[in-house]
Amino acid sequence: MRSKISSFIMISSFLSIIIFIFYVFLKSYNHISYFTHPISIFFFIIITMLLCILECVNHLIFKKKLQFLSEKERIKIFEENEGNYFYRFYRFIFYDKINNNKVKRIDHGFDGIIELDNKLPMWWIHLFYLTIIFSAIYFFSYFLLDFSDPYEEYNISYKNQLKEIEIFEKNTPQVTIENAVFKKYLVNDGKIIFEKNCATCHQSDGSGNIGPNLTDNYWINVKEKDLFKNIFSIIWNGSDNNPTMRAFGKTGEIKGNDIEKISSYVYFINQKSKKPLRAKAPQGKKIIKWKEI
Repeated sequence: MRSKISSFIMISSFLSIIIFIFYVFLKSYNHISYFTHPISIFFFIIITMLLCILECVNHLIFKKKLQFLSEKERIKIFEENEGNYFYRFYRFIFYDKINNNKVKRIDHGFDGIIELDNKLPMWWIHLFYLTIIFSAIYFFSYFLLDFSDPYEEYNISYKNQLKEIEIFEKNTPQVTIENAVFKKYLVNDGKIIFEKNCATCHQSDGSGNIGPNLTDNYWINVKEKDLFKNIFSIIWNGSDNNPTMRAFGKTGEIKGNDIEKISSYVYFINQKSKKPLRAKAPQGKKIIKWKEI
């Protein structure tokens, strides 16, 4: 005769196992939304109802069988079911009734020492079995499914990131030459982008390399009457005088919001009173007051 398990424990355990199987074997790790799908909810409701019916039937069978047992067998079952479920679960994990008082004695035979070979604690044995079960599940899921596959995980994360970028760009309009303005809080972000895309030609401090010095008052390309907008325009449209300075904005290589960040950084280092100690010789036309152009 089996020990009686409370219905709420059995139902929740079965549902947990079913959800775990869905999570590991049927869907990728990031498809949690499938659990909120109407079909999934309907499935769990049906499973719960069936488990409740099964529990009721088992309870009736259990009570019926008790009527056909001897008094001794009934006492044994009641002793096994003593206490609530959590107490019985505790006894199952930590208490071995059969081997609890049995300790194997090993006689060395020559030194008069008797060695006691104690049994492993039940919690250790159960934990060992649990690791075997977990390793088997992980082994098959690793080789047969995309669960725990780092390459598949990377592909899924990469695709999700592209979707997030696409949504962000739709909801966040890009800056254009008309509404671009200097923003001091964008200088640090602009410096990072500048170092990745522009430092090869202009140095990270803007002092100039194969490209012109960006920290002086001399400009090869003058397209706007405002210094900041002129910087933005050059990065967006490129340089008519030097094809190396390509149209980063027109080609879509750099987005408008990032060009505004770069322009803020270039404007910031150009207006700083402290200039680089080593800088490239001036190129182009000297401009002191931009509004008067």
